[in-house]
Amino acid sequence: MSKQALYGLLLPRDWGAEGLAGGARPVGGLEPGLTLPTRDSLSRGYGHAQGHGLMPLPGAAAGPLAFGPLAPGGEGPDSDGIIGVTESMRRVHNLTAKAAACALPVLVQGESGTGKELVARAIHQKSGRQERRFFSENCSALSESLLESELFGHVRGAFTGADRDRKGILELAHGGTLFLDEIGDMSVRMQSKLLRALQEREVRPVGGKETIRVDVRIISATNRGLRGLIKEGVFREDLFYRINVITIDLPPLRDRKDDIPALVSHFLERIAAETGFPRREFSAGALELLAGYEWPGNIRELENVVQRAVALGESERIDSEELPDRIRHLMITEEARDYSGSGKGGEQLMIEKALHNSEGDKTHAARFIGWSRPKLYRRMRHYGIPIHFARAASRTDH
Repeated sequence: MSKQALYGLLLPRDWGAEGLAGGARPVGGLEPGLTLPTRDSLSRGYGHAQGHGLMPLPGAAAGPLAFGPLAPGGEGPDSDGIIGVTESMRRVHNLTAKAAACALPVLVQGESGTGKELVARAIHQKSGRQERRFFSENCSALSESLLESELFGHVRGAFTGADRDRKGILELAHGGTLFLDEIGDMSVRMQSKLLRALQEREVRPVGGKETIRVDVRIISATNRGLRGLIKEGVFREDLFYRINVITIDLPPLRDRKDDIPALVSHFLERIAAETGFPRREFSAGALELLAGYEWPGNIRELENVVQRAVALGESERIDSEELPDRIRHLMITEEARDYSGSGKGGEQLMIEKALHNSEGDKTHAARFIGWSRPKLYRRMRHYGIPIHFARAASRTDH
């Protein structure tokens, strides 16, 4: 699944449809081989999306449907395609809209997996530069020399292997937007060269003598504290103030857990549309476990868990035993600790919780806890838990 699927933002199919630069760079900065669901496949899930508080975004008629949550108070769908109705995400929506309405530089801050690039794409798509190209470059993925050539281009003979002139992204993105991810990992020398390009609005290719005028909007992102890097002497303060006119702070998923049901619903809808298989659902117990996990990998990790559960599940409903052990065991440990001082022991309450989540199914309950079925029976006898505990009336042996 694409990055766009990760955070609820879909791009029109013909977005960035200009030819490849030099035959090597993906169109509009997108990953090679990116495929999106067809309009028909997404339309099949439209009715279900309405039932889950999801509606088509404005302006989506020209391409595949984009889904976002209904705005609080029923005032209509959000226009940026970013899923989230918590207070922190409402601030992100507001700042994204204001950033799109101007051409000032933007700095997006947040942990890995929180959706920094998707916010940058949303700003570009709603801005006056939406008809021009969007490029994305990860500053930590390339060596200093390669990043310099990628951003500024080079002339033939500039270095070994430079057998022809090649335009840099800053030139190719003229009139559009350049997203610089992990800018805190850029070397000080490259920071100096970038600062000059932004101040003078011109670039000089590696090995070249002539400068080229450029008009590019810069959106930067980092998962590191740039002010701390300034104090350490590894990030230029003047560049910081050049790129940090508007700041958007993305909250980690652990601080916006009320958005988890909407995100899970969105992922399930997308998976059903892309695979053609019936849409599956998470049980209440499984959703409770997702809400109890801290999500160090943020939304990217949540999407991974949903994909895994759909792939491994054998029924329409995804139960807690289909979730990774790290999620199930963390919830059990927390509950055992929380109830350790209550009338019942923490282990007894853990067993009863597992039986409730599995509706009395001993195999599922044992797997939920991480025990064997015989061990579960032994501990149930030890605590006097009835053999039919938590089983539905229709399933109880008479």
